[in-house]
Amino acid sequence: MTGRVLAIPAAPGRAAGPAWLHVPAAAAGQASGASADRATAAGTAPSTRAPRPTIREATDEAGHVLSELAAGLRAAGRADEAEILDAQAVIAVDPSLVAAAERREAAGAAPVEAVREAAAGIAARIAASANPRTAARASDILDVAERVVRVIEGTTLPVPTRPSVVVARDLPPSAVVEIPAGMVLAVALEEGSPTAHVAILARALGIPAVVAAAGLLEALASLGTADGTDADVLAYVDGSAGWVTLAAVGDGAAPAGEPAGAAVHSTISAGPAVAAGGPAAGVGPGMTADGHRVPLLANLGWPDDMAAALDAGAEGVGLFRTESLFLGRTASPSEEVQAAAYRSVLAAMGDRPVVIRIADLGGDRSVPYLSGASEANPGLGVRGIRLARGDRWLHLAQLRAIARAADAVGVRPWVLAPMVATLDDVDLFRELCAAAWADATPGAEMPLVGAMVEVPAAALMADALASRVDYLSIGTNDLTQYALAADRGVAALAPLQDALNPAVLRLVRMTVEAGGAVGIPVGACGVLAGEPDGALVLAGLGVGTLSMEPASIGRVRDVLRSVRIPDLEALAEAALRAPDTATVRGLAAELVSVSSSRP
Repeated sequence: MTGRVLAIPAAPGRAAGPAWLHVPAAAAGQASGASADRATAAGTAPSTRAPRPTIREATDEAGHVLSELAAGLRAAGRADEAEILDAQAVIAVDPSLVAAAERREAAGAAPVEAVREAAAGIAARIAASANPRTAARASDILDVAERVVRVIEGTTLPVPTRPSVVVARDLPPSAVVEIPAGMVLAVALEEGSPTAHVAILARALGIPAVVAAAGLLEALASLGTADGTDADVLAYVDGSAGWVTLAAVGDGAAPAGEPAGAAVHSTISAGPAVAAGGPAAGVGPGMTADGHRVPLLANLGWPDDMAAALDAGAEGVGLFRTESLFLGRTASPSEEVQAAAYRSVLAAMGDRPVVIRIADLGGDRSVPYLSGASEANPGLGVRGIRLARGDRWLHLAQLRAIARAADAVGVRPWVLAPMVATLDDVDLFRELCAAAWADATPGAEMPLVGAMVEVPAAALMADALASRVDYLSIGTNDLTQYALAADRGVAALAPLQDALNPAVLRLVRMTVEAGGAVGIPVGACGVLAGEPDGALVLAGLGVGTLSMEPASIGRVRDVLRSVRIPDLEALAEAALRAPDTATVRGLAAELVSVSSSRP
């Protein structure tokens, strides 16, 4: 018995292995835990275990463990992702959570019940926020509460006992990091969105993942799996195309081209075989089978990410997101601190391009040292280049730091303005660059100035914008949410968070044609560029460079080398005429299948 469940791609790659069902502790063990807690509250703690820690001791321990997990990510060069667990560590010791739990305990609730009730109350208030991204953080509070409960109960997070595909309704982001390395082959979730924390961590760790797989748990249950145990069911996950296939062990059934049987316990090759006579897979520059160059660049969130980018063979940096330098501070970082960070990246890349985006603060990335007021809809508020109209000093200081760093290394940087919507935005950015360079490095060559195309207005005005900048960079994540009016932080809208939607692709084509008309480069730096399907369509549309997380570079390089540019151009034309996203992904999968079978 087999079954395929359609899903939303969340982290690229393909993997197969035994299905392992994650069941939240609150659902699986609440009854037994509550009865034990009642015994503790009555003064008759179980004699088989040591005295339980207090709520305050448990929250301190949970915060400590989360900080250690974050430190591990940071040591591995995943500073951006470490911030997710840093935030959870702060939640664990939040005085409001601790006090609320202690009040409930004092009123007669058992410790476990007190923690869960306190967290549920705070999470409910946050979930009701008018800001969808703030509301989405409610799940972090519930995740932290379950960690505190495990400390109180003296239990640990259930983990697979063999390398497995983790299946769940939803999965706490910390679980992806805490499960031992090698035990998670892929992640398949019935709920969630591609922008959820668990999806971000999966992409960073190179774990294929899908979300919003409606009916996944029912399909798994129909094959007889037991809750929270290693199941006698094989799961095949395609995190690029967006599907999960389940097969009972021993029935011999498997998706076309996949191995069958219980022996499948390892990751399947993420890309098709390289065409005969082509370059070896996983090395060298990005190009198609017939030699059309498509440089593959890296997205960075912190200078420490450079090691992973270089190891992956990145041909440059297509997006250096600088927000990490500014977040978590009570004052803006000094120009010296900033210049050191920019200098390290520029020096490491040498003569390869480095695109430094000025800080996209504001919106849901608020910092205390900016003058803007809180906003009901920050995704459409004062953020990115718009900040320069009220907090001009912020971007001037950042651009001066970039100028000094570039001058010290002897290179010409590429600087990028986010949230460009009008010609005035570009003119303002050019004015800021001119002022900063004149102040910091008078007489030095000006940087290459670019605009992000992530607001539909920018795509619609791309012909005019292209005449005023040196390059355009398409941010497919925001372009998708704005074009489809679907907030990236709202899980219920996950089916609309797919940048292969034909409407989004038409905006991409408009941008590429505008750049081509005046001879400036056009690149893409959203999640779509790091998906094999997305990379094929973008290259077919004429996008010149693709920038992605370092973990995605190898699989995108391989899939590009299996296809020819005329086939990609035909794919792009068909995608523009397609009625929906599923059709586009089907066309891309068909091309890969045909190309892989060529001699």
